[in-house]
Amino acid sequence: MSTPQEQFQQFLDLQRADYQRTLPEKWAQLQALWAAVSIGAAPPALAELERLAHTLAGTAGTLGFRDVGLAAKSLELLLTQAGESGAVLSPEQHAGISLAMAALQASLPR
Repeated sequence: MSTPQEQFQQFLDLQRADYQRTLPEKWAQLQALWAAVSIGAAPPALAELERLAHTLAGTAGTLGFRDVGLAAKSLELLLTQAGESGAVLSPEQHAGISLAMAALQASLPR
């Protein structure tokens, strides 16, 4: 018979494994939104990209994917700044977000 702590650890392990399986889909959503934003999509696409980065940052960090969480948080901050500055991304903002997207992709577990 396992202890409550062991049962909780088993639960967390299952949650982590399930989350890791969903990361490729989450990454695909982020890529699709970034592609839309890059070609001048309406501000709601930028807001949705920011929301997804925020969610990824929080959940990844909580479930032990520290590097993913940190990279997603960096992306989120850049997206927040971009959203506050206007509907059109400056070349610097675009470059910064592109780099943050690449860093996030590199942080994903293989």
